[in-house]
This record gives sequence, structure tokens and C-alpha cells, in this order.
Amino acid sequence: MGRSAVGGGGDIVSIKTAWPEVVGWDGMSAVMKIHRDRPDVRVDVHSVGESVPPGFDGERVRVFLNDDNAATVAQAPLVG
Repeated sequence: MGRSAVGGGGDIVSIKTAWPEVVGWDGMSAVMKIHRDRPDVRVDVHSVGESVPPGFDGERVRVFLNDDNAATVAQAPLVG
């Protein structure tokens, strides 16, 4: 999943905005994958059910972790 943008050479490139493939991964592995794909965003990690401030931020990805022994990713992280 992603959006299109024009690259430096005029080529259209896809910018990743969602990571459904990391659902079920441990939190650290998911954060590392997101950073590899999008080093321009910050990753905020939260527990499922934790209250988070509302609002969209195009430079943020929120990762929600289950309260299990492995702290696995509960839902697909998204830019916003």
C-alpha cells in the first residue's frame, strides 16, 4: 500500500504508507522494517487500548502492540 510521488529523475515512485505484513510480528522487528522502508517517519509504539492524541501526522506511524509475551503487532501500522 502506498501513494505515488515523482522521484528526483522524474520517475513515479511508490511511497509506502501501510505495513499489513507486520501484523503478528514482534514489535521491535516491525519498527525496524518500518524504519528501513520509511526512514523519514518516526514510529510511535503503543499498547492496544492505550489512549493516543487524535489527529493526522504525515511524519508518524503508530504501531499498536498486543499485551502478550512477545508484544506482537495487533493491527496494520499506518502513516498518520
